[in-house]
Amino acid sequence: MGAAYDRFGPYTVHECLGAGGMAIVHRASIDIGGGVIREVALKRLLPQFADDRSFVADFVREAKIASQLRHPNIVRILELGKHEGEYFIAMELVRGHSLQHMQKLAAAVRLAFPVGVVIALMAELCDALDYASSATGEDGELLEIVHRDLTPTNLIVTHDGHLKIIDFGVAKALSGKFMTSSGLIKGKLGYMALETLAGKGVDRRADIFSLGVIAWELLTGRRLFRGVNEFETITLLQNGVQAPPSAFNKQVPAELDEIVMHALAKSRDDRWPSASVMRRPLDWMRRSYRDGAKEIAAWRRTLIPDATETVDETTATELSTRDMISDVSISHALGADTITDPEPTTISPEPFAED
Repeated sequence: MGAAYDRFGPYTVHECLGAGGMAIVHRASIDIGGGVIREVALKRLLPQFADDRSFVADFVREAKIASQLRHPNIVRILELGKHEGEYFIAMELVRGHSLQHMQKLAAAVRLAFPVGVVIALMAELCDALDYASSATGEDGELLEIVHRDLTPTNLIVTHDGHLKIIDFGVAKALSGKFMTSSGLIKGKLGYMALETLAGKGVDRRADIFSLGVIAWELLTGRRLFRGVNEFETITLLQNGVQAPPSAFNKQVPAELDEIVMHALAKSRDDRWPSASVMRRPLDWMRRSYRDGAKEIAAWRRTLIPDATETVDETTATELSTRDMISDVSISHALGADTITDPEPTTISPEPFAED
């Protein structure tokens, strides 16, 4: 497909970054004048979605809203358009690796993310979510954007140690598509708040729950809500979290347990009311854990040494800009059933594995 798309409007199309049930994404470049060439991630809707007028209307509206976001931890939407009947989004091209990829590599060597690194990543994620939920548009109106689909696949850790969220604004347009057929929500179900699954009104607290799941998994090196099928996963979500991260990682302090478990409350009324409020105890913990971008980048290099990387490998496999409803099959389960711990506990939830 790449050879057929050497040119797409003003863009020169390069290698494919990813493809799924909704769209295909390529690295592309555009001449913006003055001899400057800008690289972007070019995402194009598949024809079956382009023909769905209701979906396109929602997609375009939400993408326009998300394009107003300007935050260092959110991947920018640079252009939204239509070329020869094909809808596309040009996004900031970020060089880094998906958090999911880093999780899999850590699990393969039986490691959990360092506590300080997790706190630093959570703090940056809180900053981005708080900004999106409280940002105002060009008309001064409150945007109140909720991501709705925070998972490790759409969180990118850059080479210099910062976290970036991709696909802001797309999830709402796809909310009616999640349950259309089996498999469309594979890999995402275990990160969804119960109110999202129930089709109820969603607010910023749904993203808080997803953040809690991600933090729990980073600290333990395990999957939290992962059943053998969708029904079992939903049952696990309904039952709630049975153990804090420290049950599987003795390095996790009680204060961090409390922050994560508060985010994972089944009832949204019992969660942190906003990312900014959740950020406060994290800031307090950072007096002891002073990790930042430098430490995040160093941890990334322990999993993915720079000497073994090439630009092509990074852009082709890790700059995911993943489809919100891509149907990713399980290729294999990693063999890590515990993190490195001199005193394994008897509690054994499903180890981390790729959906």
